Amino acid sequence: MRRLGLSFAASVVVCAQPALADDIVHYGAEPVWVDVYDKGRIDLESSSPLPVLDIQQRIEQGTVAVYADQALKLDSPVALTQAGTSVLTWQPDKGTLTVHRVEILRGDETIDVLADGSVYTVLRRETRLEQRLIDGSLTATMPVPGLQIGDVLRISFTQTLKDDALQGQVQQVSPLLIKPVEATFGRLKLSWPKDETVHWTVGPDDVEAREASEGQFHSVEIDLPLAKREDLPFDAPMSVTRPPIFQATTFSDWQAVSSVFASVYDPAQYDLSEASLSEEIASIRQQSDDPLQQAALATQLVQNKIGYLLNGMAGGNYIPQAPAETWTLRYGDCKAKTLLLLSILHELGIPAEAALVHSSLGDAVSDLLPMAADFDHVLVRATIDGKDYWLDGTSSGTRLANIADTPGFRYFLPIRAEGSDLLALEPRIPSVPTAAMAVTLDQRAGIDFPSIADIEVRLTGPIASTVGALAKQANDEQKKDFVDGFAQSTLGSASIADGSFSYDEETGVATIGFTAVHTSPWRSDGGRKRQRLTSLPSADLDFDPDRSRPAWRDIPVNLGVPALEAYNLQILLPDDEPGYLVRGRPDIDIAFAGNRVVRTAELAGSTFTASERVESLGGELPASELPAEKAKAQRVKNSAPFLLAPIDAPRSWEYGRPELRKRTVRLEEEYQKVIDRDPDEAWTYLNRARFRFGATDFDGALDDYTKAIALDSTADNFVARASVYHTLGEMPKSLQDARKAFEISPSADNALLLASYLGEVGETDEAIALIDEFDDYGENHESFVQTRADILAYGGRLDEGLTELDALIEERPAQGHLYNASCWYRARFDVGLDGIGAVCDRAVTQGSSAASALDSRAMAWLKAGELGKALEDADAAIALRPQFRQTHYLKAFVQRAMGDEAGEQQIRYLSQTFPGMAQEYARYGLKP
Repeated sequence: MRRLGLSFAASVVVCAQPALADDIVHYGAEPVWVDVYDKGRIDLESSSPLPVLDIQQRIEQGTVAVYADQALKLDSPVALTQAGTSVLTWQPDKGTLTVHRVEILRGDETIDVLADGSVYTVLRRETRLEQRLIDGSLTATMPVPGLQIGDVLRISFTQTLKDDALQGQVQQVSPLLIKPVEATFGRLKLSWPKDETVHWTVGPDDVEAREASEGQFHSVEIDLPLAKREDLPFDAPMSVTRPPIFQATTFSDWQAVSSVFASVYDPAQYDLSEASLSEEIASIRQQSDDPLQQAALATQLVQNKIGYLLNGMAGGNYIPQAPAETWTLRYGDCKAKTLLLLSILHELGIPAEAALVHSSLGDAVSDLLPMAADFDHVLVRATIDGKDYWLDGTSSGTRLANIADTPGFRYFLPIRAEGSDLLALEPRIPSVPTAAMAVTLDQRAGIDFPSIADIEVRLTGPIASTVGALAKQANDEQKKDFVDGFAQSTLGSASIADGSFSYDEETGVATIGFTAVHTSPWRSDGGRKRQRLTSLPSADLDFDPDRSRPAWRDIPVNLGVPALEAYNLQILLPDDEPGYLVRGRPDIDIAFAGNRVVRTAELAGSTFTASERVESLGGELPASELPAEKAKAQRVKNSAPFLLAPIDAPRSWEYGRPELRKRTVRLEEEYQKVIDRDPDEAWTYLNRARFRFGATDFDGALDDYTKAIALDSTADNFVARASVYHTLGEMPKSLQDARKAFEISPSADNALLLASYLGEVGETDEAIALIDEFDDYGENHESFVQTRADILAYGGRLDEGLTELDALIEERPAQGHLYNASCWYRARFDVGLDGIGAVCDRAVTQGSSAASALDSRAMAWLKAGELGKALEDADAAIALRPQFRQTHYLKAFVQRAMGDEAGEQQIRYLSQTFPGMAQEYARYGLKP
């Protein structure tokens, strides 16, 4: 409300001048019918930003006059700046603008700005031209001189509006001010002659309106602002959520509105003989004698060959330009395009009529007073073989395949000479999917590795046309950015290897395809891995409208518009790895809340396939039906299929073996393509480095991290490379990178890493000093204590380290993970053995990570010579966490001690593949 740019013209069909009738700003007294709010009543000390907001309207002799009186308190520099220029707009072809007052109220002083010679300057400014909209409005501006913080700026004016297109009828729509916006005095008042029939309404909220008679006039008045609206559910229909408005009109009913524009939308009166247009119509006849095909071709002609430009001047808000003019200009708005399309269909002998709709009001249209202002769009309703077809010249992508699809409007008003009632538009499931997605996930590398996603999406309708326009106009870099953005929105985080998109003009289908390396979709589920099939809509189905508040319990749910989507999923699993299982319900056919989900799925050999078709009719769902429909939706979600991997599926630490490493060949190829697309981006090398590290290709990982550091030498990148060196047992290089990371970012985490590496190489004093400096005794204190204990142990100060851990347990009792730290320390360094059994048992029974605690206790049993118990705990830990290579290494030593040759083979493989781990365990007495 800070900017003075009030406009009170009614809504019009904007699809969404010749000579100006009155293109100057008038100055004068208020109309005699106005009840001017007395200046003496204005509370200048009020905290309200609006001391006065007075809107008075009069309907008389086919004209609406709107008087506005606004006093604005300038209580801040922002308010002073915003109000510094007064801005008024009006449509000169439909009425006048008369300014009555521009005053500055300052204490007891009243400064008459107009008396000082200030006037409004009239601008010709089409503020929405970039949106292809011109409406003929004029803008009048005036910098208000001398304003100061604390002033009250009062401006009053009157606009008149008479639209000849309405043939003497009048309509007015006024938005209503709502709290928390405050006005000390606010009202909206409408008056009209008693002998004239004016219908009015206010809604959707209950609002007190006072009616009265004053001489020869009747009036209705509403106090402003209205009470603050209660919160409403986001999925409520527009009939509930639309902003409160006041409507008034002389239209008697919907029939009167329907008939008022009938003459201008009569195609029989227009000449289509222009040569090139006649040729187009003849071409349609030659291509097909099927009326439906002809209708599709005619719609496509108007959509593709007539650009969009709204012309709202000189009555153009309601009156379309002639079809011949639209064809010559090659542009027009919804009215012009509809009339051209209607005229072409008339030439082809196809029954059709124009129909008014509103693009966003949905079900709320039926609650409004009958008036032309209820609509902002017009399109064609054709009837072929007894079936309605909705043809929109301003849309795009209409083809024979989708011509039967219904738009998302709830109501329409046919334009007919005899008039028509407001009619409900019956929705239909689209004939072809708006979006059809085919996904192939190549997971043959194994469950611990990224999958390669080959995805193709086929789009139809307007969105396909938008993609088609981009395909024609975009350069290579823009196309790459589009594919990357689309892939990220589809997959989330992914590395794009290649992609393309195209548009088939004949079918109106846009195809977007790409290949991406995608984070592994497998997640741990106990000792197995499980994959949710997130490419299927049912996997993430969320239908849970909230109607828990008492005030919401009767509010319907808006289910949207008709839609059809199709998904096909194929997952390629390792060929030589039996034991994959499908769980959930592979096949369903369930309807809920205007939706229907049809799914089929099967696992045949090493290939899993699934398809889902989701049909949505849209509309509304009564609140009383919510419990039953929620239950059906939950059944769909709960039944979503998922995959379980075999318990013995190879894990990443095993990929040092040649027979498994060959599985990763295609991943190497796709990562190289990712790098080739962005060779100067560090992240491309980092992604491949992480993959290579996981696949035990440490030399390759080092090479990639080195290239990434050359492009982006962050602390995190040095830390990552240090980890690879540490895994290889190359401690000098690992320590060097850890120092570099700490220099760049001396954080607690980097201090811990550097101190740990210093301890391993025997630099005990430097490591302890670093720990002492950075231990803040806050949330990282436990990590500092455990690292300090290890450093002390590496330096031969075993008892000191154990004392540190015992003190931490005493400080923070009943923490199972701390008992695990103590158990692990005692077992590794052969210290505190008297109480090790009790400590390790408490770690297993109280810890949050049973696998880690079992691993620690297995080490204790091994050191104690209890080989059977050690093997039992190691197997239990592996069952819970098979990806933890250290437990497999520990188990191998148990097996070797028991005389099992398999243990020796495992030790040989793991010690050669992970020399850093072998060096570490050698410190504990477990040597290859």
